[in-house]
Amino acid sequence: MSTTTIIPAVSNPPLYRPQTAWPPVRAAVMTLFIMVLAAAVGFATLIAAAFFIDPSLAILQRQGGEVDGIMLFSQLVMQAACVVLAFWAAGFYGNDRKRALALHPVPGGTGTYLKGFAFLFVVSGAFSIFAWNFARDDIVTDLRQLWPMLAGEYWWLLLIVAVIGAPLSEEIVFRGFLLSALAKSPFGFWGGAILSNSAWTGLHAGYTMTGLTDVFIAGLVFSWLLWRTGSLWVPIVCHGLYNGLVFAAISVVDLEQLAQGAGG
Repeated sequence: MSTTTIIPAVSNPPLYRPQTAWPPVRAAVMTLFIMVLAAAVGFATLIAAAFFIDPSLAILQRQGGEVDGIMLFSQLVMQAACVVLAFWAAGFYGNDRKRALALHPVPGGTGTYLKGFAFLFVVSGAFSIFAWNFARDDIVTDLRQLWPMLAGEYWWLLLIVAVIGAPLSEEIVFRGFLLSALAKSPFGFWGGAILSNSAWTGLHAGYTMTGLTDVFIAGLVFSWLLWRTGSLWVPIVCHGLYNGLVFAAISVVDLEQLAQGAGG
């Protein structure tokens, strides 16, 4: 099947079909349970790792160094727990787990991924240009949260968390597990996409309003890619490439000069 029949030819019918027996409300409750339990696993990992290094746990009051490594490792464990729990829950009600999560082979192969990412790049890039001209301080504020870890010795672990862990865990939980149930409700696919995307955006509550808007727009694009291709692998890969591109951009920018320019 040619990728031109999938992206960006929107005149063709979308390939997504929700294939889950989860009732929408129960799926929403299970999603909350998954996130709370995964967070508890991550927190337990954080405390255990800190205790192993310093039984007094005083290390958690420091900044940088081993603390960054512990925090990033615990976040990676939390992400892994999200994936495992969502995959486990997807099999309830007699579901085939891969079908319920839309983990189908990608029609069109590599070309579909490339076209999907190109579409994401254009949409998010347009918003980024707008934000750079009208809300530059917000961009710098959001990026400043990442600078210390990127400059530290555990930058590689941050990349794993952001480029692999976040796309897998967030897409599987919100656009794989939750959205599949909401799409079969009276809300339909796009009503469910807005609800699940709003919940996903809420995970980034520490961002500025500009940052949250950027996240929400990207989430809508991920939803559209799922809707058009029928495979969750497309938003997963595009999500990872998007995060990787952000880190690549940060690595070649003079961050201090950018911060001073925004502050002035």
